[in-house]
Amino acid sequence: MPGNDSKTVAKSFRVNRNALRALQEEANRQNLSVNTMVNQLLINYAEFGRYAQRAHSLNLTQKTFAEILAATSEEALITAGQNAGKSAPLAMISSKSGEVTVNTVLEYLQDLSAHANLFEFNETTEHGHWTITLLHELGNKWSIFLANYFAEAFRAAGAEPKITSSERAVTIRI
Repeated sequence: MPGNDSKTVAKSFRVNRNALRALQEEANRQNLSVNTMVNQLLINYAEFGRYAQRAHSLNLTQKTFAEILAATSEEALITAGQNAGKSAPLAMISSKSGEVTVNTVLEYLQDLSAHANLFEFNETTEHGHWTITLLHELGNKWSIFLANYFAEAFRAAGAEPKITSSERAVTIRI
């Protein structure tokens, strides 16, 4: 994984003036150096963005996405989660890691948390079993979709997860 190598390398780039101005403004807003901001953006692209781009990923505001969820039935979200879970994660994982295993599905979950802002990822391991909790603010319908989506991804990796969901969380036990 590109982000796991913490060594930095000095490199010089030419940058569009407007892009640099935007980076400086955002770095100031976040109380970061421009160097840190650029490094975070490059890590995001290296670890996730380039794969998401190949999969034709979309960016939506949380409000827009919440409206789409509200307009969709729970039954349709179950079907959509199952159908999407049989293809989208496999394409992203295969593109990045080459094979679909429980570990690469876990890495995919971490990437979605860190880079796509779909949920907050928490993981514990006890007696050789994982408990993954995905926390979010999008309600029960999002939990329903995620539960079905990731059930299919883990099944493709040869695992049969136990998944429970609530208004704000999905818990996956493997």
